[in-house]
Amino acid sequence: MRNRMLGQLVVAAAVAGSAACSSFLDAPEAVANPNQPTDAGINQQFVATQTALTLQYTSDLARTACIWVQQCAGTERQYGQLGMYDYGEDAYNSSFAQVYTGGGLIDIKGVIDKADAAGDDAYGAIARIIEVMQIGIAADVWGDIPFSQAVSDNPAPALDPQEDVYAALQATLDTAITMLASGSGAGPGSVDLYYGGDASKWSRLAHTLKARYALHVAEREGSSAYTLALAEAQQGIQPGDDFLGIAADNPQSYNAWYQFVVIQRAGYMFAGRELVDLLQQRHDPRLDEYFVENDNGEFVGADPGDATSSEFSGFWVENAPAYRQPIVTWQENSLIVAEAAFRTGNMALAESSLNDVRQAVGLPMLGSVTLEDILAEKYIVLFQNPEAWSDYKRTCYPDLTPAAGAQAVPGRLLYAVGERNSNPNVPAPAEQPARNWNDPNACN
Repeated sequence: MRNRMLGQLVVAAAVAGSAACSSFLDAPEAVANPNQPTDAGINQQFVATQTALTLQYTSDLARTACIWVQQCAGTERQYGQLGMYDYGEDAYNSSFAQVYTGGGLIDIKGVIDKADAAGDDAYGAIARIIEVMQIGIAADVWGDIPFSQAVSDNPAPALDPQEDVYAALQATLDTAITMLASGSGAGPGSVDLYYGGDASKWSRLAHTLKARYALHVAEREGSSAYTLALAEAQQGIQPGDDFLGIAADNPQSYNAWYQFVVIQRAGYMFAGRELVDLLQQRHDPRLDEYFVENDNGEFVGADPGDATSSEFSGFWVENAPAYRQPIVTWQENSLIVAEAAFRTGNMALAESSLNDVRQAVGLPMLGSVTLEDILAEKYIVLFQNPEAWSDYKRTCYPDLTPAAGAQAVPGRLLYAVGERNSNPNVPAPAEQPARNWNDPNACN
């Protein structure tokens, strides 16, 4: 479904009204069905875009990434199969649709149009950052996606190359930063469920996102990507700025991980061996924040295809169901600074940025820093975050052993069959690439 369908509804209503006789039946109350609105106010649309964004970053795509980078393990039924990279093209229909509908790109564009028409730069800038995040995760996962023609009358939108999508997202973030700096407009205020309308926090988030997406093209663009990432992350989010998912203590707003792991699919997912072993080797205090001991008093992680593992911790049970899942954090931003500084030769900055994160979690400072130190810390920080998959594809850290019978950890998802059936530009599974443009080489 695309915006063209909304337009068809509006046109149909107009035709019906013009054909009727002038009478009480022409009154707005008679011709407008309150249960089938063709438009919504800017605040209603904006709330929808925020909840949709949280779901996109904390549900199916996040769980898949967690399993494939072996922070988690799929241990039962279809999640056991997912851990072996066995899934169909119908598995992510809802995730792909979410990019565009139900608070996705159509509603985001609606917010932007309304904000721009009202001259509210703050509101328009924030909506643009939401757009970048929704489209960005789609480009990360599927590569080439409908974007420039997605909200249009075109019944078969073209797939924009991933390279072009990333470039467009960088340009949109530049626009958003400029708009926020203008100080024009009241913005969403308390309707902003993330930052309460704080323009400074949104601006710092935009800089962190520019750094994140610069890293996503580093395999293709080399040192220039790390130079950009460093410059942007140094203007990025700080302690107290963490961009956290929306959750509350009522059944309609529970944390998505809690809903899946505790309520809906208990037993489908447990701890991944790679992360458990790493935390144990480092004597890392996050071990018993992320996981709980088994009945033998041990922390045990599962390999792909293995069903014996530790459970997730009170991370969800004690703080859930209202736990606000981290989506972008100051720790990630500091580790982008650390890696980009390391790769561009600024060892003092790399060391201090890494140690900021280590000290915050109760680990001792390091006197000298290796790239592996930085990547290990980021792998741990990005627990249950889809960004961990993007990082792995770029850095090949950690050195994962793929599931039995596979040569490599998957590099992308198949397009959703729902989109393929409605859009002839989407190739059949056998014709789709194994990896996206920004990830030319498999790690194994």
